[in-house]
Amino acid sequence: MQIGSFFSTQKTSQTIRFRWLYIAYYALLLISTVIGIAYGYIFSDIHFPSNRPEWVETFFNLLKLFWLVPFPYAITNFFSFARYPVFVRPCQPAARSMSQVLYFRYVTRGQNPRLVEDVVANSYRVLESSLPYVNWKIEIVSDNPLPIDTYDGQVEVIVVPESYHPTHGTKYKARALHYATMFSTARDQDWIIHLDEETRFDTDTVCRIQNFVIKEDLAVRHDMQSMPRIGQGVIIYGRGRIVNWLTTLADSIRVGDDYGRFRLQYEMGKANMGIHGSFIVINSGLESNIGFDHGAPASITEDAYFALVAQSQGVRFGFINAFMYEKSPFTVRDFIKQRHRWFGGLWICALSREIPFSQRYILITFMAMWSISWLCIAMVFVNLVIPTGTPAWLAIIGGVSFLYYVTLYVIGFVRTFSLSDGRRRFIGLLILQVLLIPVFSIMESAGVLYGLIKPPTGFYIVQKETEAVFATT
Repeated sequence: MQIGSFFSTQKTSQTIRFRWLYIAYYALLLISTVIGIAYGYIFSDIHFPSNRPEWVETFFNLLKLFWLVPFPYAITNFFSFARYPVFVRPCQPAARSMSQVLYFRYVTRGQNPRLVEDVVANSYRVLESSLPYVNWKIEIVSDNPLPIDTYDGQVEVIVVPESYHPTHGTKYKARALHYATMFSTARDQDWIIHLDEETRFDTDTVCRIQNFVIKEDLAVRHDMQSMPRIGQGVIIYGRGRIVNWLTTLADSIRVGDDYGRFRLQYEMGKANMGIHGSFIVINSGLESNIGFDHGAPASITEDAYFALVAQSQGVRFGFINAFMYEKSPFTVRDFIKQRHRWFGGLWICALSREIPFSQRYILITFMAMWSISWLCIAMVFVNLVIPTGTPAWLAIIGGVSFLYYVTLYVIGFVRTFSLSDGRRRFIGLLILQVLLIPVFSIMESAGVLYGLIKPPTGFYIVQKETEAVFATT
């Protein structure tokens, strides 16, 4: 066989596989919709009429209106999945030369030195094989000194002194980030990649970040946009050694969320619902101009507050189709406390009068739905205990919302786990993923209820260092 015909055959085979993958993907979305409609229709009062008194039916049907609450969230995610297929990741061009330096910035309290040392060593190996030395640095911003190898100057440590007090009283991680904007060696034209202390990445991620930076630099130079965009990608939680399977599977929804509403807003150039504190790719000069000193209340979810302030100043956002790898909380308690902090902190962002209402109203709407989402879950259990007839239209909307909710977990799962790790393992975990969704919903609701009863007043940090983390790098 000639070489030309071999590559032609290989290309044709890949095209056929891609088409079938494409068909299977959209079939999954279509099937989830059909099942949701069928589920609602079958379990409505058309087939399951109730003989309870009319006032009881009316009362419980009014309560069932809470089943409408997740529908906007479900439709938003579903539209993103349909508009931007999850499995499509265009090949990136080969790395090109650039004048900027990429600063991979880890922020830590300095209480997990072994974890930080291990992560930095891993990052050094990846960056060493991905970019010339002149184009990258690893920067550690810590509240306490750390005995870290500087790798011949490629790793820099910034220790935030205890005596440092920002002008507006910013606390916690935001305090360290603001200090770093003033004392980092990064120039205005350089770029910062924000990472949590356990974040890992690979060469593909570095390549995609580099191409994003080059693209933004060219767009500003050629006056296609006045400022570089802020980029963010997808964070995956189930790679490597798993510490807690329950919380890891529960976090599949976060991966689905990244591909759903978060990707949709970034593709539109917005960050109306905030951003994650990790995997932020931002121009150093832009970050310094905005800063992180926005006061103590804004410090609880400093990432979302920063994003809304930036957006109010005309900054746009972009999606980077790449992955960072982190760990889920090690305990259910940490899982709930993490959600508790997010819930309370995002409400502070939504209600802050320092940010124009035009930049907050979408977040306010989302937070209002999130605040009563637990009632939707509660009504499912109430209806199981005290079954009453449900109007077909309400049952269908509820059924579709639930199936889209399941799809969110499934997409997150498929992006996290692979058949190459073992077919039985994959199928077994997928079954568990779906069966445990009611448990995950209760865990999520617990964080919301905790936030409603006792709003957070501090920055709770989940445990990130354990022997299991070091078993696999």
